[in-house]
Amino acid sequence: MIGKEALERLRREIALHPGPMLSLYLATNPADRDVLDYAAGSKHKPYVIRAKDTLKALGVPAEVRDRVIDRLEHDVIRGRTRAVFATEDAIDVYDLNVDLPVVELPHGEVAARWGEPYVLPLLLALDEYERYAVALLDEERWRLFEVYLNEVREVADAFRAVAPEAWRKLSESKPATPLGQNMRGVTARGGMGRDRFDRRMLAWTHRFYRQLAGELGHWLERLGAERLILMGVPEETRYFEQLLPRALRERVVAHLPMPAGGSKVDASTVLKLSEEAIGEVERRQEAELLDRIREEGVWGVDNVLEALTQGRIYVLVMPWSRRGRVWRCPDAGYAALERERAEAVCPGEAEEADLAETLVDLAGLFGARVEFVRGDNADRLEREFGGLAGLKRW
Repeated sequence: MIGKEALERLRREIALHPGPMLSLYLATNPADRDVLDYAAGSKHKPYVIRAKDTLKALGVPAEVRDRVIDRLEHDVIRGRTRAVFATEDAIDVYDLNVDLPVVELPHGEVAARWGEPYVLPLLLALDEYERYAVALLDEERWRLFEVYLNEVREVADAFRAVAPEAWRKLSESKPATPLGQNMRGVTARGGMGRDRFDRRMLAWTHRFYRQLAGELGHWLERLGAERLILMGVPEETRYFEQLLPRALRERVVAHLPMPAGGSKVDASTVLKLSEEAIGEVERRQEAELLDRIREEGVWGVDNVLEALTQGRIYVLVMPWSRRGRVWRCPDAGYAALERERAEAVCPGEAEEADLAETLVDLAGLFGARVEFVRGDNADRLEREFGGLAGLKRW
């Protein structure tokens, strides 16, 4: 999983490097035959051969080229996509379990540039995918997982400060709480002594849960996770959610049932169970954004381009993969579908460019946030909005 240190290096050092730098993107999905199968009569994987041919065609210096090819030949495949940034002095490799926007890599193909760093597709993917925290609530112990870019990592130190005696006391206290009565069908026996005991245990449970909520909030901030999934017995996760501070409660996006194995479940199972919930959350939010655009936005490639170059769009919505060409004025922050319109703004300087890259560049120039949609929402964007849409500042 890409950590914060690697992200900081990408943004602060690699992206700002003066060049020349090799920026290389490869499809390395192990499920793709073009990735796994070796070419007939060759010891190299097909994508390694393609990379070698591409780097030669770009005129990448032999020292840089050989270092990169050596890494590709000997590294173990760790994801669906690999991004490589290399100079004569250093090489940085990022493996991701997701596809990248803007750059298309079908059938094990590669995309490469030699010159200024081309980190845009990787940065867009890192910004597009939300970082989730999954809290597993079990009476034996609680566990916390970080889910990001289709990878999962257990936060080993989370809830470690809780003493084992506290977990035992929590388990013992449940029959005395409304939670325990709902879950186990326990009816509190009468009598003043029993009532006092129940009240004490209920008060202790509230304090303990609030302590856990404070630690959970600390870890969410440390991880940079804006969304929280609670996993466990439904009555317990709902009960805990009610005790969360409002700021944390607003981050809860889903509840998942206790997996088989309880607190001993492995991380890969947590990832598998979380992926469906995450997909549903993101599809719902994409649909809500399109509904809002229908009420107060702008759509259609020509209309969006015009509004974007005027600085009137603050959210740009585009499909994960958008093909097309456009004419742009490189120094004027302007682009149009027709060459004549671009030439009117920058006579003799208009150049043809990729539509998706131009849109993202203009969004960055004018301070617009880019939101990508996929699947049914991408189909709806094309069908109802002409393939491109946005929310206007005015």
